[in-house]
Amino acid sequence: MATKKKLNSTHSFTCLIQVDSGSGDKYTFAELQNAVHNIAGHLHVLDFSKGSNLALCATNCAEILLMAYASWKLGGVVTFLNPLLKPGETRGQIAKAKVDFIFMDKEQYQKLIEVIPDDITIVTKDGVEGVPSFSSLKEPISWEMPSFTPDVEARAAIFFSSGTTGPPKAVSLSHKNFLTEIHGINTLLEADMLMNPKWTSVVVYLPLSHAYAFILSTLDMTIGATTILMPRFDPKKYLQLITDYQTELMILVPPIAVLFAKNKDLVAQFDLSCVQSMFCAAAVLLPEVAADLQKIIPTKAKYIAQAYGMTEVSGASHWTPSESFMEKHGSPDSTTNVGVIIPNYKIAIRDLETGEFLPAYKTGEICTSGPGVMMGYLGNKDATDATIGADGWLKTGDIGYYDKNGYFYIVDRLKELIKYKGYQVSPSELEDLLLSHPKIADAGVVGFPDLESGELPSALIVLKPGEDLSVDQIREFVSEKAAPFKKLRGPVEIVPQIQKSASGKILRRVILSDFLEKHGNREK
Repeated sequence: MATKKKLNSTHSFTCLIQVDSGSGDKYTFAELQNAVHNIAGHLHVLDFSKGSNLALCATNCAEILLMAYASWKLGGVVTFLNPLLKPGETRGQIAKAKVDFIFMDKEQYQKLIEVIPDDITIVTKDGVEGVPSFSSLKEPISWEMPSFTPDVEARAAIFFSSGTTGPPKAVSLSHKNFLTEIHGINTLLEADMLMNPKWTSVVVYLPLSHAYAFILSTLDMTIGATTILMPRFDPKKYLQLITDYQTELMILVPPIAVLFAKNKDLVAQFDLSCVQSMFCAAAVLLPEVAADLQKIIPTKAKYIAQAYGMTEVSGASHWTPSESFMEKHGSPDSTTNVGVIIPNYKIAIRDLETGEFLPAYKTGEICTSGPGVMMGYLGNKDATDATIGADGWLKTGDIGYYDKNGYFYIVDRLKELIKYKGYQVSPSELEDLLLSHPKIADAGVVGFPDLESGELPSALIVLKPGEDLSVDQIREFVSEKAAPFKKLRGPVEIVPQIQKSASGKILRRVILSDFLEKHGNREK
C-alpha cells in the first residue's frame, strides 16, 4: 500500500488535485482563484467577452474546470464536448452550439484540427506551435475586468443529451439552473439530511463532459471539498486513490458497481474503511447488486444512496435521504426507490393520456417543474416544445410512481434512449448512421439488457436487394464512424424486414422482445 495522504480538517485548503497528469497539478482554493483570474485576463485579450462560447474537448484534466470558470468570469458560455466522439460527430456539435473558442488537449487537437472552422480561436493544453497554450494563459497579467451586469438567467453551459428520444441535442442551462441544483444539494448536506454525510474529498473519474461529473466537481468547490480528478477510469487506480486520500464518499454508476460486486478479490486488496457512504447515479442500481456491494464494502450508511434526474433538469432532482430523515418522515416501501425530491424542484406523476396529476401509487410519467428546468434545446424549438409543456412542466420520459412517504420509483421508460455504462446512445442516430451505408436498406436499433453495462446497442438490418454484408462488417462500420460507447455490442441480425406500426414507426419493444426470446436476458 502507498503511504496514506489523509488531508487535514481544512484539506490544507486544497480544492483540486489532478492525478496522472505528468505535472502533478494541485491547486489550493486561493491558487485556483488566481489561475482563473489570469486565464480570464488572457482570454479577454483574445477578444473573449460576454456571450462568447468556449468549447472544452479533452480527456479529464484540471484545465477543463479552470477554463470553464474563467469563461464564466467573463460572462461567457461553456460547451462540453465528449472527447470520445469521432471528428464528424464533434464537427456537428460545434456547429449546433455556435462555438467561438475551443480548448483541446494534444490528442484532440491532432484528431479535430481538420474539422474546426477557421474562425474559431484554438487554445491547447499542451504546447502547439502558433497556438495559445494553457500555460501561457496562466501567466500573471494585469487587466481590468469588463463591466457588465451579472444575469442569472443567462446561458451558462451547453451539454449534449438525447433527451427523451432522437439524436443528441444541445441542452442549454442557465446560471440559475446550476444554482438551483447546487443550492438544493447544499441545503440537504448542511442539514445532514442525505444518506451521504458531507464529504471532504472525492475521486472523480467520470468524463467532465458529462453533467454528473462537472456538477459534482463544482459542488465540491462550494462545500470546501477536494476533487481528485482521474483522466479516465481504472478500477485498481480508483480504489488506490480512495485509500491514498482517505476519501469518505465513493461515487458509482451501475456498471462500476457491478464490476466491484463481481470482483470482491480485487476490492479486498485495498483498505476502504475510510468510505463512509456510496452514491450511485446515471441509471437505477439493481437492489441485488447494491446488497452484494454493501457486503464487500461495508459503510456506516444503511443504503447505497441513489439519485435520479437528467441533464435537462440540471442534474439530480431526487436523492436518497439520511436515516434520521427516514425516522422522522417515514421510510420507503422498497429499496428500489430513487430517493425523495431535493429542494427547489417540483415533481409530479401525470397521466400519459390526459396529463392529469396523479396521487401516490398511481403510475404515470414523471414530470419536473421549477427553476432547475433547462432553458431549452439550443436551436431546436420543436424538440423543446415537445419536452416542456406550455404549463412549464418537463416530461422526463420515465414512467414511475411515489409512495405514501414521498419516495419515487422508476418502473419503465417511455424514451427510446439506450444507456450503455452511463452514456446515452440514441437509437435513431445509430439508425441514420447505418442507413448511410450503401448496402443497407433499413435498420432498427434497440438496447439489449446487460447486467454489467446496462444496455448494449443492438440492431436488425435489412440489406438492399442483391447486396451482401456480414454482421462483422456492420459492426466494424459503426465502430469506424461512431464513438466507442455507440458500438453494436449486442445482438445484430440481418432480416427481411423491420417490424413497424401502420404509421411507419419502428416497434422497438417487439424487436427487443424477439431478441430476448432468442438470446436470453443478460441482466439475470
